[in-house]
Amino acid sequence: MDPNPSSELVDNKVNLEIESSDTQPIKRRRKRKSMVWDHFTTETTTSGTTKAFCNHCNKSYAYMSGGKASGTSHLKRHIELGICDKCPNTNLITQRKDETASCPPPKKRQRRCNVAMDQDGCNHEMAKMIIMHGYPLHMVEHSGFSSFVKTLRPQFGMPRFDTVHGDCVGMFLSEKQKLSEFIGEIPGGVSLSVDLWLSKESVGYAFVSGHFVDKDWSLSSRLLNVAVVACPDSDVALNQPVAACLSEWKLEGKVSSLTVSQSQVNKTCVDNLRGFLSFKNQHVLNGQLLMGECYARLISSMAQEALAAEEVQGPVKKVRDSVKYVLTNDACGEKFEEVKRLFPASAPYKDLVIDNIGRWDTSYKMLLVAYEHRQVFSCLETCYPGYKISISYEEWRKIESFCLCLKVLFEACEVLIMPKRLTANTFYDVMTKLQLELSRIAMGEEELGNVVSSLRERFDLYWRGCFLVVAVAVVLDPRFKMQHVKETFTESYGEDAEQWIKTVTDALHDLYQNYSEHNLLDSYVVDHGFAETEVVEETHFQQDMLQDANTDEISPQSEQTTESSHQQETQPKVEKQQNVSEEYQDHTTFMDDVLLEEGSTLVTVGDSFSDFDIEISEMKPELDQYLDDCLVLKSEDFDVLSWWRLNSNNYPTLSKMAADLLSIPFSTVSPESVFDTEVKQMDSYRTSLPRGTLEALLCTKDWLKNQTL
Repeated sequence: MDPNPSSELVDNKVNLEIESSDTQPIKRRRKRKSMVWDHFTTETTTSGTTKAFCNHCNKSYAYMSGGKASGTSHLKRHIELGICDKCPNTNLITQRKDETASCPPPKKRQRRCNVAMDQDGCNHEMAKMIIMHGYPLHMVEHSGFSSFVKTLRPQFGMPRFDTVHGDCVGMFLSEKQKLSEFIGEIPGGVSLSVDLWLSKESVGYAFVSGHFVDKDWSLSSRLLNVAVVACPDSDVALNQPVAACLSEWKLEGKVSSLTVSQSQVNKTCVDNLRGFLSFKNQHVLNGQLLMGECYARLISSMAQEALAAEEVQGPVKKVRDSVKYVLTNDACGEKFEEVKRLFPASAPYKDLVIDNIGRWDTSYKMLLVAYEHRQVFSCLETCYPGYKISISYEEWRKIESFCLCLKVLFEACEVLIMPKRLTANTFYDVMTKLQLELSRIAMGEEELGNVVSSLRERFDLYWRGCFLVVAVAVVLDPRFKMQHVKETFTESYGEDAEQWIKTVTDALHDLYQNYSEHNLLDSYVVDHGFAETEVVEETHFQQDMLQDANTDEISPQSEQTTESSHQQETQPKVEKQQNVSEEYQDHTTFMDDVLLEEGSTLVTVGDSFSDFDIEISEMKPELDQYLDDCLVLKSEDFDVLSWWRLNSNNYPTLSKMAADLLSIPFSTVSPESVFDTEVKQMDSYRTSLPRGTLEALLCTKDWLKNQTL
């Protein structure tokens, strides 16, 4: 049988192709044809069809010789794709394909996109970068930065210092206008906080921030002013910065409270500031909810006081020196790790750390970890001659007790480092727990009893000044109301709990009545079409006229008697405004330092507004209705401000109280500075800037951080 019956036809076809085309393509095609028939043999089956059989694996393929339907492509694929596993050339073909696949594809030439450069937009982004990261304005004149930018974009014209400065100030003014409109739409008042920084030049810098519930009932905080204080230790150091803030942001009469870092200002300064604000604002309870000390500064000062106590100074120094020696001496460190393996623990040992004297939490962590290694340190004395620090068993006991004390303070401060802003009601449980823990440790502690007792007295003084704020705030939490206050006060004060509970109840009703009167006064002003200032001025004018008339009728001989009787007549009016019982005043002796005797400008409803008395009595049940309603079920994702937003129509007066009280800040420092023991220092670069530029950079940075841009 002819091995290739179609060879004659193939030769004829090749000859025709030679005559009609170039020689080179024909030779390639003939070579490929011959390669196919080196691997295949055609045979005619009994049915008369022709098939091509692989000479290596005997696999058959249909094949039709001659005509347009003939072809060998499927036969070539059998060889080239490596389908035939017995073909000697298959491995070579597969290897060649793998090598080809491993080679990266040729790179395409990227076409340059000629996008027009926006010089103004680039300048704006550069100013934004400088503000956000606190870069110096003069960086645009640095040769390295200029070369870097030129390499990225040769067409970019590096702006001059004056241009960048103007862009930063322009951004500040633009966003300040937006923030002013934003604050103007809030439903309640604004609580202020003042943090005082110092500098090497003995000049202070007052950071005045505003805290409020915005129109969407979200808790917001913004840095409003950064003022230079020439004499930070003076008795009126904070009056001017606060006055400028009130005037600039139109907050006269809208300040609900103010929190200050009293560790950096004296008591006289705080008293003067309270009197100044009470004159400028109409405050509830005659201003007793107005001032507050920074909670973070208080806890930090308590921790510093504990670390400096004579009873623990010696043991703490020994532990600090021991940790330093082990971590800085390689040979001792290796020996320490070797000894540690002799004392296996149920949980892995924590690594030793050297504390930072600028942060008291690092000292607590250092002592806590060192106490876990107390056995290792004791053995290190005998097995490593270079280590000569001896810590006795009694000293380790003091360290243990001291760690328990610092743990209470640390847990009380952890709430301040949370990324989410906290409403005032959150601090109630934190503070009551701290008070109970300090009392418990003081009663059971023998070695450090004096230290813990001093801390407890320090916190009790702070608690007496702020418990009304946090207690009323937690009452405005629909999950707790007065029930939670009664439970915690009973646990804390036992038989005296009723007096404390009554104090909160009286304050709550006084607050509600004051807010009700303001709501009615606002309604009266709107209905009669004149400004509130006119009402106040007219009331004072009538009082002044009456006083002048009485003065004209008084004879010189009876002047002294009249003055005495005038004081007696005035006193009950002050007590009526405060609406505080004698029992309340006797129990809360601290109120002598908090309540104001003079300078109050509370607007009271006089005879000319007697028609409001009925309306006030009709609005009072709103508070009773709220207290009588069932408690809201507790849940982890409960948002107290969202609840008040949804129920603001049901409780219009209480919702305004909630907006003001729940937004009161208890800390004047940022979360990263909660554990600092040193006063913040303004660096030399910032102190060299003009006052307006410094305020623009710092305020705009805060607004960028809070996504106001």
